[in-house]
Amino acid sequence: MMTNQFVNGFLAGVAVSATGFYVYNRNREKIDSFLRSQGINVPAASSRDYASMSMKELVSTKEHIEDLIAEMESARNNQEQLSAKG
Repeated sequence: MMTNQFVNGFLAGVAVSATGFYVYNRNREKIDSFLRSQGINVPAASSRDYASMSMKELVSTKEHIEDLIAEMESARNNQEQLSAKG
């Protein structure tokens, strides 16, 4: 049963999360550089403009994505097989 306290807490959590996401996106470079200076590995944002990429770059990116998909499908199939046996 959901009480008013639960609903209020949930809404407050959503509001804080949305505010944090907004602040992070506005200051992404500063925050990422600070985290890197503290030894935290923050991957660089991948904001590629696919329309300006060469055909070779597009094909390479496509192949990389297909490889990632195949790895994830294989891992999922292995997990399903282990679940079925156990």
